[in-house]
Amino acid sequence: AEITFTVKGMYSINQLSELVKGTLYRARLTEVKSKRSIKQNSLLWELIHEISIKRNGEQATSDDDWDVYLEALEKANAKFEYIAIKPEAVPLLKEHFRAVKELNRFTTEKGVEMVQCRVYYGSSKMDIKEMGKLLDTVLDIASELDIYIKEIEI
Repeated sequence: AEITFTVKGMYSINQLSELVKGTLYRARLTEVKSKRSIKQNSLLWELIHEISIKRNGEQATSDDDWDVYLEALEKANAKFEYIAIKPEAVPLLKEHFRAVKELNRFTTEKGVEMVQCRVYYGSSKMDIKEMGKLLDTVLDIASELDIYIKEIEI
């Protein structure tokens, strides 16, 4: 099979000129997300950071941003699941889900300590409608803190 690509932009053409004829290369095809969802995502994280700064001052960290993100996921009632696991497995769970909220610890009838967690799929798994709801939630939080965006184009 042969695939022909159309390349736009000088940088891409320069990169292609470095390819060696006759050499096999691997290409990955992925779905292109709509510009709207990319713009939504950029605005989402910009607002989250502004909220974080308003609440925590200029020393706000990415952990503070993450707390705002988790709050917004909860308020937007984003897709989630409940999972009960051993406490030592929580870090592994956090590697596989976008956001994890530890809810409570309990002991099973057999004496095993467990942690109940709410795990969110996160904005990367949302469709445009779900992402819009999350963005509206973040805009509401920002508005409560007197953070306003002059012009929003999404």
